[in-house]
Amino acid sequence: MLNWLHKMATGRNVIIFFVLDLIMMMGVMPYASGRLQEAVGGEQEVPPLDLSVPTYSVDFAHESVAAYGEAGRAAYRTIELTADVIYPLIYGLAFALLIAFFWSRIAPRVRWLPLLAVATVLFDYGENAMIITMLNSFPEQSNLVARLSSIFSLGKWILVFTIMGLALVGFVIWLVRPKASKT
Repeated sequence: MLNWLHKMATGRNVIIFFVLDLIMMMGVMPYASGRLQEAVGGEQEVPPLDLSVPTYSVDFAHESVAAYGEAGRAAYRTIELTADVIYPLIYGLAFALLIAFFWSRIAPRVRWLPLLAVATVLFDYGENAMIITMLNSFPEQSNLVARLSSIFSLGKWILVFTIMGLALVGFVIWLVRPKASKT
C-alpha cells in the first residue's frame, strides 16, 4: 500500500483528490448536516456526533441519539451509510497523497507518514460503525458502544489534525526550499 501511495503521489493526483476533498468538505457534508438538522426539527440544533471535536462523553452520545428523534436517526443513518462512507476515502487519499508528495521530496526517511492518513480513515470508519450501531439499537443504550464511538472519534480527530499539520508543514518546506536547477 505504501509503495502504491508514493507511486500515485503525482502533482495531478494530489490536485484531483484535494479538489474532491474540498467539494465534499464544503458542499456535500454541509448539505448532509443541514438535512440532518431539518429531520431533527425544533429550535435546538443537535450536531452530528462525528463532528464533536475532540470527543464526547457516553452520556452526551446517548442524549444526542435520543434528541435526534426517529426522523433524525433515520437521516443520520442514511448520511453515515452514503456520504460518510465516501468522504473518508476521499480525504484519506487526498492527505496521504499530499503527505507522500511533499515529504518524499524533503525527508525520504519518513516514507511511512502517509499511513497516518490511512489510520485516520480506519478510525473514522470505526466511529461511523459505532454511531450506526447506536442509531440502530435505540432506544437500547450500550455504554460500551458509546465509549468505543468516543474513543474512535478522539483517535480520528488527533490523526486529522496530525495529517493536516504534516500536509501544511510539508507544503511550506517544499515551497521555501530551493529547487534543484534544471541546467
